[in-house]
Amino acid sequence: MRTGIRCHLALCSLFVLATAHGQDDRHQWSIDLELDARTTDDSGKLAAARDSSFTRLAFVYSGDIKSTLSVNAVIDAVDDGSSGIDITEAFLAWQPVPQSPFRHRVRVGAFYPPLSLENVEADWTSPYTRSFSAINTWIGEELRTMGAEWNVSRSLGPRASQREVRFIAATYYGNDPAGALLSWRGWTLHERQSRLDDTLVLPPVPQIQAGMMFDKQAPATEPFVETDHAPGYYYGTAWQLGRRVRLTAMRYDNHADPLTIRHGHYGWTTRFDHVGAQLQLPAGLGLIMQWLNGTTVMGPVMNGAHVVDNGIQSFFALLTKKHEQHRWSIRFDDFNVTDRDTTPLDDNGESGHALTAAWRFEPDRDWSIGIEWRAVDVTRPAYAYFGNSVSKRDGLLSFDIRYRIWSGPSRR
Repeated sequence: MRTGIRCHLALCSLFVLATAHGQDDRHQWSIDLELDARTTDDSGKLAAARDSSFTRLAFVYSGDIKSTLSVNAVIDAVDDGSSGIDITEAFLAWQPVPQSPFRHRVRVGAFYPPLSLENVEADWTSPYTRSFSAINTWIGEELRTMGAEWNVSRSLGPRASQREVRFIAATYYGNDPAGALLSWRGWTLHERQSRLDDTLVLPPVPQIQAGMMFDKQAPATEPFVETDHAPGYYYGTAWQLGRRVRLTAMRYDNHADPLTIRHGHYGWTTRFDHVGAQLQLPAGLGLIMQWLNGTTVMGPVMNGAHVVDNGIQSFFALLTKKHEQHRWSIRFDDFNVTDRDTTPLDDNGESGHALTAAWRFEPDRDWSIGIEWRAVDVTRPAYAYFGNSVSKRDGLLSFDIRYRIWSGPSRR
């Protein structure tokens, strides 16, 4: 079923893309090439891979089939040994002409849940920093909506006041293993997004080895597998209070059965609450904050808890300022995993914090250059399973350059 869904998404995208040739500005696309050079990440907390470079080529497309119906797709290729070109998002969006003060929008396909206030570019990247916060790194790795989302909004005054309330609800399939990577590896901060067919390598923790309790687990997780044929859901609200304040709140539940396993992937019941705020401060400063708190569990209940039973929490605050062609940003992350089970050789507890400082220079619409420093301090008992110290400090310096080819004229 998973393969069939993706084939239909890909075919739908390719069909609409094919109709774009020779058409008018109802079709927009961009090709993004991202290159960076960086120091080595010894801790495994600051990069998706340990090599000293990362390259991504992304094709972003948005086109109107008719005035109320559009198609959107993001296809990318990365140089980390994954399987070639793949899709990160592909969906249809329907926005009927309003017949009342309420405005509706429906999305169907594969797309990110609307959680991030940081990843606001068309290809779900950040204009503030090269890397993502711990929260949004995990969303980019293990979460994706493969279903339908309904969004209804209403203005709270004249349109020029930019005061609005919005309600969101969705149901989806194919995200049952979400939580495996977070539990057995922990939080990270990097810029890689999982594509729909990606497999993510798990650390060789003792309990997933041959003859151990979870030896049916494959050595790599596929986060977008369906194990129990029960749909997950999320619902939430967003408030735009003028030009200076945006508030969001959401409840997410993948509704996975923790007793299921399919093709080497366990079902993880992952639920969390999420709150976000974006504020425009004096002196041209911007502040973004997100907070996530929830649980992820797997397996039967033993001794009062699931055999893997973790509380997950993370918070970040990002302060940014833009002046002409320059942007400076600084972000603080705090994160932890609370291990609440008694399973031996499977301590998933973790606590840590990270600091990120970034400068970006955008001389025009096409080019972007950045320098970023990330530092992390983390304590994770599971490091002892591999003969390492349970506490690690690490830093990473990166330089990146991004070039975009646009379908429309450049904004010089």
